[in-house]
Amino acid sequence: MQQNTVTQSDAPIAGLAVRADRPLTYLALGAYALLVALTAPHHEPWADEAQSWLLGRDASLVQLWGHLLHYEGTPGLWQTLLHVLIRLHLPYPAYGFVSANLGLVAVYLLLRYAPLPLFIRLLLPFTYYLCYQYAVIARSYALIAPLLFAIAAIYPHARRKPFLTTALLCLLAGVSVHGFLISACIWVTCYWPGRRSGWKLLAAGFAYWLVLIFFLVCAWPAKDVAFAEHRGLANLSLLPDVVKAGLAGAFIGHWMTAIVLIALSGPFLWRGGGWLFFLLATVVFFLFSTIVYAQLWHFGILFLAWLFAIWISSYKTRVTAPALLALLAAIGFQCYWTASAIRYDWTKAYSGSLAAAQYLRQTGLPPGGLYAIGYPTTALQPYFPANIYSDFHGGAYWDWSKRNTADDPAALFASDRRELVLVGYKSLAEKQHWADLLALLGYGLTRHFDGNTFWQARVFEFESYDLYRQISSPRASSSVNMADPVQAAQLLNGFYSIEGGKSRWTARNFSVLLKAPPASEQNGADLALKLYIPDVQIQNLGPMTLSAEVGAHELPARTFSQSNEYTYSARVPAQALHSGLVVVNFRLDKSTSGLNGDARELGVVVTAVSLGSPSPVR
Repeated sequence: MQQNTVTQSDAPIAGLAVRADRPLTYLALGAYALLVALTAPHHEPWADEAQSWLLGRDASLVQLWGHLLHYEGTPGLWQTLLHVLIRLHLPYPAYGFVSANLGLVAVYLLLRYAPLPLFIRLLLPFTYYLCYQYAVIARSYALIAPLLFAIAAIYPHARRKPFLTTALLCLLAGVSVHGFLISACIWVTCYWPGRRSGWKLLAAGFAYWLVLIFFLVCAWPAKDVAFAEHRGLANLSLLPDVVKAGLAGAFIGHWMTAIVLIALSGPFLWRGGGWLFFLLATVVFFLFSTIVYAQLWHFGILFLAWLFAIWISSYKTRVTAPALLALLAAIGFQCYWTASAIRYDWTKAYSGSLAAAQYLRQTGLPPGGLYAIGYPTTALQPYFPANIYSDFHGGAYWDWSKRNTADDPAALFASDRRELVLVGYKSLAEKQHWADLLALLGYGLTRHFDGNTFWQARVFEFESYDLYRQISSPRASSSVNMADPVQAAQLLNGFYSIEGGKSRWTARNFSVLLKAPPASEQNGADLALKLYIPDVQIQNLGPMTLSAEVGAHELPARTFSQSNEYTYSARVPAQALHSGLVVVNFRLDKSTSGLNGDARELGVVVTAVSLGSPSPVR
């Protein structure tokens, strides 16, 4: 009977043997390099790519590691690398070649050292994540594949070379949260404490966990972070949906077929020993994605983890036919994704940021200020030597703290530095929301810059921009009738659709834009909110307290203890009305949800709100 195991001395690792297939591997490497090199110049970096560049450009390493990473939610190896390259005069147009070269390193390691059949090694470089998502798009994830494959290449010698392995694992942990988790899973499979350890292993393990603790301290989210605010164990109910989406995105587009591929490779991973790593990596990946945050482009890390598990299993046993079938199926689908993405990037704008930046350079920045709305506007900043936005403070990068007012309508209305307003948006709903608000200020659309981020074989979301200029006087009203759909644009947050032709339910917190009446900047104004509290709310909640705030000025609260119609009124001081347009924020101390099967958060029923000239004091 033929033996089906591969001894460690026979494994094609670390250049132990000169391969007869070397010319083909270099041919594949050259084809990969040419394809990525031809694609990278066509790619317009989008906001996430720009954010990392701006952090590397505008922040010191002390600022980055001591403060800013708490708002990025990631270790900062990628931003640190960019910090160094920028100071070595790397220009922004060459940014894509950083990730492209990292992809080339990963593919070289794969072709040169992976103990896999030749035809698999020749095809894997052209899969979607290795050839496009983590190579053409310049994100921190571009570091994961070369580091992961370098660890795979020395994996059989990991216990004899603990310091080299530990250094690579530390670098992998410094790339991103996902790199951190994958690194920890590899360490467990390599250096499980129950196994015999010498002083070198103990010293390397001690150093490794000190580095991981350092990364945790630097990247732990700040209390006022505005990113992934809904993280928590309550999200575990979403685990099945996240698992389905993750498996579909990582492999061939559908979660059930992904399970089939994993099942086909399962017996091979079991015999080769890679099953433990893949199991640990899969569990922590989906738990993190569910509890904290998940995005489509994260799913490729699970695919890389699967390749790593197959790679290290191949040192102990030959790749089985079912495992090869699984690899071929994944390669086939992903090569189609690669072709679709590259074709799109060659012919369409991945982001409208480059066109917008070129237009602003030609026409010049307005002396009255360029006001920016939306995170996508970050993508324009690297094309200029310093911050170009009147409402960005500090560096040109996006501030992920709750202090950032770039998406706050109240800040827009209060600003006197908005000769031009640039809106970056990801959906039609965002576009329309800001178009309606700017119309209230008398702004009209001047230019549109189209762009769309692309995922696998389809457009994922917009990365488009609209540039507005004021063309008429503001047309916002001092009073808003809930029954009038024309005035709905002044209802900023927390109002639901019209009911009964005359009123709207509110959420617990709701806000409205109102025009200040004449002379209110000297005399102040009277705020009036007409509302109705249904009996069911009082029965469920008891007395309800309503308070309001205008321009950081708190107004008196009022408590309602019975079901009835009321008018909440308060005097607004003159100093809160100097901008002419004000946002009134209302807050209830209680609300209901699930009332009579209604899933909405319900507060009170409102019929009208107004801001009038103050009545004379008697």
